[in-house]
Amino acid sequence: MYGDQPVSEQALAETALEKLPPEAVVVGDGNFGIFAFAYATHQSGRPVILRLTQSRARKILGCEMREGAERNVVWQASQWDRKAHPQLPEGASLEGRVIVCRNPSRPEEVLYLFTTLDLAAEEIVGIYRLRWNVETDLRSLKRTVGLHQLSGKSVDMVEKELLLAVAAYNLVRTVMCLAARRANVTPRQLSFSFVQAVVEAALPGLDHAATEEEYQRRMDRMLRYAAQGKLPRRTRDRSYPREVWGRGGHFPNRKRTVESREQM
Repeated sequence: MYGDQPVSEQALAETALEKLPPEAVVVGDGNFGIFAFAYATHQSGRPVILRLTQSRARKILGCEMREGAERNVVWQASQWDRKAHPQLPEGASLEGRVIVCRNPSRPEEVLYLFTTLDLAAEEIVGIYRLRWNVETDLRSLKRTVGLHQLSGKSVDMVEKELLLAVAAYNLVRTVMCLAARRANVTPRQLSFSFVQAVVEAALPGLDHAATEEEYQRRMDRMLRYAAQGKLPRRTRDRSYPREVWGRGGHFPNRKRTVESREQM
């Protein structure tokens, strides 16, 4: 991002497309709701569900659409798209649908979704809603596991740091799945940070288990404790809104005076 050869998130995502299973559905927020990424995904043979900005949706549709409406469209590359992405062929276009609906998580917000899937609008919205799980997973990786800022100074050390952190994350998620199965709940009903603390406390005992029976007994105890970390079910909205902290004030630049120049 800050180097002499910066790469955008969309370009990085395009390189990862071929690593996805052939039957995967690519779901992206407004940052990925651009023609170049949608076209690259379609060329890879995978369907998409992408969120569009209101202005981009209006440009594709040629008019305003009311909530609850959907329309078949042909999304064509604009002059700006071809200039920013010269690899696009002349006359590049993409057939799909634009769906306008309320955000299930934020009823006051309207969603504009573009998709190449031939499914009912309710199913499209349901699939897009699952994208939020990715956001919470990234939050857990960055904040709880500690990948918000890497400490490695070389490529090898950064790679090791990433691999170990992701392995630790997958270990906690595995314990969450096993504990949730025992408690007859879904894994995402358990607190990631709570289960991580349980795993960290239980690992030394598991390593020093003398017999298979002792290991299994300690494993059962770990899963029993992990199953107790259920997230609270909110019966009402937050008492405070989600807001972003401001960047703070900026002091004006001090101007040199005649006296200050003489003192120098």
